[in-house]
Amino acid sequence: MVTIKDVAQDAGVAVGTVSKVLNGQHVSEKNRIKVEDSVKKLGYQMNFYARGLKTKNTYTVAALVPEILNPFFAEWVYYIEQELYKNGYKLLLCNTQGMPEKEEYYYRMAEQNKVDGIICVTYQDVEPYVSENIPLISLDRHFHKKVSCISSDNYHGGELAAQKMISTGSRHLLYMRSGSEISGETLKRGKGFKSYCDAHGVSCETLNLGDDFDLVRGKTSVEEVLRNFIISARKTGKMRYDGIYTSTDLLAKALLEQLQFLGVEVPEEVQLVGHDGMQWMNSGKYLVSTIVQPVPDMARKSVELLLKKIKGEEIETLTILPVKFAEGGTTR
Repeated sequence: MVTIKDVAQDAGVAVGTVSKVLNGQHVSEKNRIKVEDSVKKLGYQMNFYARGLKTKNTYTVAALVPEILNPFFAEWVYYIEQELYKNGYKLLLCNTQGMPEKEEYYYRMAEQNKVDGIICVTYQDVEPYVSENIPLISLDRHFHKKVSCISSDNYHGGELAAQKMISTGSRHLLYMRSGSEISGETLKRGKGFKSYCDAHGVSCETLNLGDDFDLVRGKTSVEEVLRNFIISARKTGKMRYDGIYTSTDLLAKALLEQLQFLGVEVPEEVQLVGHDGMQWMNSGKYLVSTIVQPVPDMARKSVELLLKKIKGEEIETLTILPVKFAEGGTTR
């Protein structure tokens, strides 16, 4: 059986250096590479059970997502798991389905030391269940308690969407959104969009489809609601809006399908910009023209901050990462 001493000898470093690498602590890049190469070469496997008894940690992190069927959350969890694995941690994936009672269950589990920390995506009113003693990192959501939030620059994303459509001729714009109204960074998408429109003298309206508008599970009401919207907006034979920005790519894709079904030409008659940066089977081709969130960076930063918090270090309350516009065939 390969031991930590064997790894140290093969790498030409001290046992303490190997221990630091295995525990995700800082060492020089040169030594880290040596240790990782030796671990792979010798097939060293860490005894997580013994390690946990020694440190009183489980080396397990829970990721709470409202819907794993949502491609955006699936991609985010993919990178979360990769980063945790690099740091010697395991992932417990919790699919909450947006149910407060399921979220409460997982928070209680963390409180009972079944996991060392939580990275969560929640749009529910779960504030009463969250203990300040639980190392917790939130994606997009604001909490009153001392919880650090990771997000992308949603406000600038809204500005970029408006800038693109206005610069290519759109003058009657609409922001269409669905989802929770609970305080969070994603609400800034519409604010940035409207602010840019106002600053450039372009009309801008908002259509809120509500929290029960379910895109992922394919409720028949989704097609009906979007189809009725288009029919109403096209009463005169021409679309009332020549540019629409949606709060997510899934919403943009669903809207695009109904626009095409009813014979509305995109982008000639109406331009369409989504938000998230989702791609067809990770092929590089975007579902629609979109505001791209840096998902890998958001995942890496989430893990980095959580591990610091688990160690008792002070971390920033809000981290905002940059976004960019990407062409996906629905803008001019």
